[in-house]
Amino acid sequence: MKPETLQKILEEDILSKDSKEKLAALYDKISNKEFSDLLDAQGNQYVEFVQEGGGVWGSALVGYLYGLEIFGIRFLKVAGTSAGAINTMLIAACKTKEEAKSEVIKDILFNWNFADFMDGKSYVKTTIHALLNNKNFIKINVILAVITMLILLTIPFATPSETTLRAKLLFLIPIIPIIIAFFYIRKLYNDLKKANSGLNPGNTFLTQMTQVLEGFGIKTVASLNEKFVKSGKDLHLNYRYGNDMEYYNNALNGIEEIRVKNQEHIDQIRYKIFYESAANNEYYKKDPFYLLKSEYIVITTDINAKIKVELPTMANLYWSEEELKHISPAEFVRASMSVPFFFEPLQKQINKNDDSVKYAWRYWMNTKQEDINPVGVFIDGGSISNFPIDLFHSADIFYPRMPLFGVQLTSDSDILSEKGKTSEQILKSPLSFAGNIISTLKGFNDKTFLTKHTFYHLFSIQTVNCGTSNWLNFFMQKEEKEELFNRGFQAALDFLNHFDWEKYKYERMMLSMKEKKILKEEDTPTVG
Repeated sequence: MKPETLQKILEEDILSKDSKEKLAALYDKISNKEFSDLLDAQGNQYVEFVQEGGGVWGSALVGYLYGLEIFGIRFLKVAGTSAGAINTMLIAACKTKEEAKSEVIKDILFNWNFADFMDGKSYVKTTIHALLNNKNFIKINVILAVITMLILLTIPFATPSETTLRAKLLFLIPIIPIIIAFFYIRKLYNDLKKANSGLNPGNTFLTQMTQVLEGFGIKTVASLNEKFVKSGKDLHLNYRYGNDMEYYNNALNGIEEIRVKNQEHIDQIRYKIFYESAANNEYYKKDPFYLLKSEYIVITTDINAKIKVELPTMANLYWSEEELKHISPAEFVRASMSVPFFFEPLQKQINKNDDSVKYAWRYWMNTKQEDINPVGVFIDGGSISNFPIDLFHSADIFYPRMPLFGVQLTSDSDILSEKGKTSEQILKSPLSFAGNIISTLKGFNDKTFLTKHTFYHLFSIQTVNCGTSNWLNFFMQKEEKEELFNRGFQAALDFLNHFDWEKYKYERMMLSMKEKKILKEEDTPTVG
């Protein structure tokens, strides 16, 4: 970043005083750092990028994106769930891969009125607004209900009754609020049933997302794939040290460096086989961009097939090749952000007679044509994988050419709840017990992966604390969006400040060698 660019950024209204002070303090240190060995003609450095889902916390993701982009970070592979899926789709769709995109995405999110996405019945919107904007809403209403019931229960005893009939009628008074509550709950249940178990159809979001993508010239999945998905030399990138045999030579030197520093922990036979296979790899010797690919992936969950679905990678399970030439990729995002009961699940009828669909079901699910599901029913991808960082992990890595960056979202209440609990707290009641079970199962795929690969926590992932904000507060005002943006921006600066590309490469190869059993498990328990 040039000094004049810095000065321009420091004058922007969107950045808070704290953000500007942190940027000014860290500018020199971050500007001189290397973050990747893949660059374009403008000197931008390329990474893989994964964004966690978090409802309306998407503004924090944009702030994080902005913090990366102003220092020349660009994105070759992007993935995300829910709010992360929205940002992923916009990164893939707008401008070229060389251009910064966060300001465009920020304008889109800031201009959206999130409350419009609650396109269900008005009483639902009113109730949710009251719940989200009054922390004591439930407590107050429970107290009022109890007081009301006590008053109604005392009426028959406090009021003199001249006849038996009148006495009986007075004793029926306390039943009135119970009857009202019954009919209200029944109406809510019937509305959910009629609306496919979703309080909001989600059509407004789908329409607005479709219009945004069309504004970028992206009307179909096929057109987005043609624009963003490239490979090899078609990416028009350069290897930092030269585009001939430099990458191959650096890889061999890096591998040998690990052997020298970890002699006592190396299985020499396995290492010899591994090194010889690397040394004889003619593909990488001639082409530093071999197997390099740009791609975008959004995550959703199909509760009919009971699987995590990666789109567009697995799109042919549901859409034929011909359909992908006509539908908007906004449908993928709509599938990813279908929060259960809050939004209707997205449904997709499956044409089991189409050749591309039949092949996909055989390839992904080992399923015969007659056994293909009639429909896909999609809910929020976060139910299985809210932070799909495992997508870009490869055990068969040759040598790191670019890093994998990831951003997660949390809040003050989440941080408090993640602290270790006593068994008494967990088993305090059936509700607390059920809550702990649900929180354990949510995103279980990601937690399992990160537990086994602690490397990413140490070198790739930054968490943004969204404070007291609620991830379902669709009534969020502009000031709240700006605060989240700045929280994300400052978190990005902290990450870039501490990132060490050379150490990343070394430790990433250590992890790869451990997965290949070259590093002895019993000698290196902390690697990975």
